[in-house]
Amino acid sequence: MITKSKGLEKELWTIEAAGQKAMILPEVGGELIELCIDGIEVFHKVESLEAVKAECTSYGLPILFPPNRIDGGHFTFAGKEYQFEVNEPATGNSLHGFLHKEPWEIEALQDSDDEVVVRLFYQAEPGWAHYDVYPVTFLAEVIYTLNKEGLFQEVRITNTGKEVMPYGLGWHTAFRITPSTVMNIAVGNRVEMSERILPTGNLLPLSEDEQKLRAEGLNPVYAEMDDHFTAKPFASGINGAVLTHKEEGTRVIYTVDPFYKHWMVWNCNQEGSFVCIEPQNWRVNAPNLPIPAEESGMGSIEAGETLVVKACVKAERI
Repeated sequence: MITKSKGLEKELWTIEAAGQKAMILPEVGGELIELCIDGIEVFHKVESLEAVKAECTSYGLPILFPPNRIDGGHFTFAGKEYQFEVNEPATGNSLHGFLHKEPWEIEALQDSDDEVVVRLFYQAEPGWAHYDVYPVTFLAEVIYTLNKEGLFQEVRITNTGKEVMPYGLGWHTAFRITPSTVMNIAVGNRVEMSERILPTGNLLPLSEDEQKLRAEGLNPVYAEMDDHFTAKPFASGINGAVLTHKEEGTRVIYTVDPFYKHWMVWNCNQEGSFVCIEPQNWRVNAPNLPIPAEESGMGSIEAGETLVVKACVKAERI
């Protein structure tokens, strides 16, 4: 079932299927802001839609395009220079790109008691809102399927231009936590960061505490976290994260494609009600790193081609 209500200026969509429920605010980055699976609230609690608009990366599933920081907002790719806005004055970097704040369009593809499928899309044509800093044209699509198994996400980025398109893609996924929450993430190495929160070039072994992220788990506020890691799938082969709320007897499982080679983990200065577990295809500042694209994750899409990436969120009682 799909229900439409008043958003900020446009519509807020509520989708329900097989006892699951999600809410989407298309006008703020096409963001899926709430998700309830089997009665389990998955994401950081939304106090108001105004709060989502003001701090959209602290709620639900905000897209990062490109993710995290670029040194001075500047890089060169295929002979063309790009200069993004420096929107983090404290570090002199650009941060998180622009699609998470742009209004998206939405349409229903399927609406039944058992399954709802919706498509969000953003068409970047010549002269679009950020064409002056990112002079490429593309179609971004996010298809969400909600059914008894959980929430499934398919992202499609199509290069509609005539030249190769550089890109970075990530998600600032904001999970609800409680004092009893234990967090496991498929991390590999720590990426050492400078005071400007840019990679120094060093990959470090995980600390004793960080090794617990792959094993018995850590409380998400055990320390102040704004940390960068390479991804290394669990022994099961799954690339993802698990949040176990012990007192509630519930578990949330976040699974992403191996395409996402890196993680950022941010706990909002140990605020305590949420943690952002952020899969991204590239290492922070990838366009400027002197390492092969296979290692940095620097992405490109040829003219006319489409990138397709998948992820899913499930929850269960234990």
